[in-house]
Amino acid sequence: MFSVTKLKNSAFALSLILFLIPVLSGCASSPNAQGPDRSVLPESLQSLSFDEHLDISIGYWNIDEMAAASEPDAVTQYIEELFNITIHPVSVSWSNYKERYQILSATDSLPDVFATLTISSNDSNDSALYEDMIQSGSIRPLPDDLSSYPQLEQILSSVSYTRYSDGQFYAIPRVSFTDEILGSTDAALLVRRDWMDALGISDPQNFDEFAAMVSAFAHDDPDGNGINDTIGYNVSPLSALGKWVMLGIAPQCNTYSWIEQADGRFVPSWTNDAFTEVVRCYRRLYEEGGLDPEFYSKSSETVREDFASGRLGALEYKSSPSALMELKQQWDALNELPFEECVDVLPIFPSSDGVRYSNSSSVFWSESYISSSADDAKVERILALFEYLLSEEGQNLCHYGLEGVDYEREADGSLTCLLDTEGTDLTSVLMEKYPSIILFNGIASWGGGWSDFEVNEINALRYGESAVRLASQSAAWNRDNTTQISRPYAFLNAPKEPTDQFSTSAAFSAFVRCIIGNDDPAQMWEDVLEEMRAGGLEEYIDRQNESYH
Repeated sequence: MFSVTKLKNSAFALSLILFLIPVLSGCASSPNAQGPDRSVLPESLQSLSFDEHLDISIGYWNIDEMAAASEPDAVTQYIEELFNITIHPVSVSWSNYKERYQILSATDSLPDVFATLTISSNDSNDSALYEDMIQSGSIRPLPDDLSSYPQLEQILSSVSYTRYSDGQFYAIPRVSFTDEILGSTDAALLVRRDWMDALGISDPQNFDEFAAMVSAFAHDDPDGNGINDTIGYNVSPLSALGKWVMLGIAPQCNTYSWIEQADGRFVPSWTNDAFTEVVRCYRRLYEEGGLDPEFYSKSSETVREDFASGRLGALEYKSSPSALMELKQQWDALNELPFEECVDVLPIFPSSDGVRYSNSSSVFWSESYISSSADDAKVERILALFEYLLSEEGQNLCHYGLEGVDYEREADGSLTCLLDTEGTDLTSVLMEKYPSIILFNGIASWGGGWSDFEVNEINALRYGESAVRLASQSAAWNRDNTTQISRPYAFLNAPKEPTDQFSTSAAFSAFVRCIIGNDDPAQMWEDVLEEMRAGGLEEYIDRQNESYH
């Protein structure tokens, strides 16, 4: 059990923190007199030597504050002392990371280890970057012997299909959810349940009822203010359009990735005949006004703001505890109504075959790579750091902060929080106190297991009770009531030939044009496919299948 304990004597609290920070978080270049307590390391790492001090650069998304700090925060200092390293953070953004790494690769200045998206992407051009990095010698393979890193070894064994054609592992998967059904939370529909109640709308049982619901949200004054100021349905981000809705229309098409046909041939999902029905349905949503008329031009942030501020009735998004926590924070800042009384996760309606399907996601999303400029000593230290971050002690550090400063361990093994989290959540408190938490909590893994969805005091502190309760209910409902989509992950993670003409982004752009166009949507989509076929689409598909087999 993890409970909040307020320190009543502020002077004592300050002296305790000032006393413990030097002990627990001395910098690597000036270790404390006793040296770091390496008993916290996994047993497999106890025999490794960290005598040589190393400088290790790490590339990751949105760690600007960590990179700009004049001094590392206490969590960074703790890790630096533990592994006798100095960490040099390299911050990239979601808008520039691919180009940034390409430039760094061309100039032989890649970080020693960096996270990026390649083989787990649904875009062939992303997976092609993986092969380019290998062929150019920008990254190095992982050691054959990973026995000192059993948790990493287990992860790689579970995705053995990520071995390159030379038999080597290059990618270190950033594990998302340890149970496959939890991947269903990557596709959810958050809905204004209070609007549904006000309009007398029950959970939709087919697409027609869903279309009627979101149209009513847009046109029937669901908030009762007498003003035409509401929006039916939208998605954040745009690239996930239909990821939830398609589960009830053409479930195999819901992620724009490749699917396996009955004859064993792999094709892009948007070339499947069923996708034509998706195009028709989305044109209908657009023409009836249920789909936000400006869906194609709004940023992800604007869409979430529409929902949080009370303008949008149905938001296609995610339903993990962390995603709901972030949305609730935005809601509380913009909305006077209680989040927990207004917002619900809508159960997916059955597909035409009567089955309710749920989304399937790979056990990992995005990967970390080690630069070829990192020598064997750095590789060993990097892998040791990853192994630690995957361990219970490492996860405790990322989730609860420094032991003795932010939490303490009771005699029965339970943990007690020493921070005052009143009015916010523990996750936000720690991220503000230790900006490096963003890096350490995500570089090795970024998801979790069922324990993260349990309604308990730990998770109430981390995410807020209403967020974790809603996430738990939704995940349990999917587990008990849906059939998860089957995906050919071995093929999906295999390198593909780069293409602009037949890329996922090209197909998606064409899909949007068909939604907002004026001609018959099915014919418009057929014209798109015919143009692609004339340009060599079938030959491109054949080459990807031949390359895989």
